[in-house]
Amino acid sequence: MSSLWTPSGEHQPSDQGPQAPQVGPAGEVAAEREPTAEEVEALREVHARLVATPVEDVIANHALGIWQLALVHLGVITPPDADGRPPAPNLPAAGLAIDAMAAIVDGLGDRLGVHALVLRDALTQAQMLFVEVSDESDGSAPPSPSAPPA
Repeated sequence: MSSLWTPSGEHQPSDQGPQAPQVGPAGEVAAEREPTAEEVEALREVHARLVATPVEDVIANHALGIWQLALVHLGVITPPDADGRPPAPNLPAAGLAIDAMAAIVDGLGDRLGVHALVLRDALTQAQMLFVEVSDESDGSAPPSPSAPPA
């Protein structure tokens, strides 16, 4: 029998009857129960709001979250440490985030509607910041993420 992937790791199902209750990382026992009527209604409301939101708005929101992630790893929007020193940039992580945003922006282009121009500008800004931060580093930076179109 093959194993199953779970968020807590690989799981090998047993051919035997019911297993002991699953214990979470904090020692709590995962109880299987039916959701309450209030929980079901809350889920329906969340689902209805998601369905009513234009898809390009949701995608743009996620792309901006990736942009912020890149800025955090570039050390641009991270507060200084207790000694007042700015954080060291994590160029590989920033480059990955910028490339992920580029995949969304370049891949979807005008399909992002009114968000396309703002996202393009944010991507270009992140790419330029990456180059600036890379130039300030000790030269051990990885190759820069995808360059903005000429």
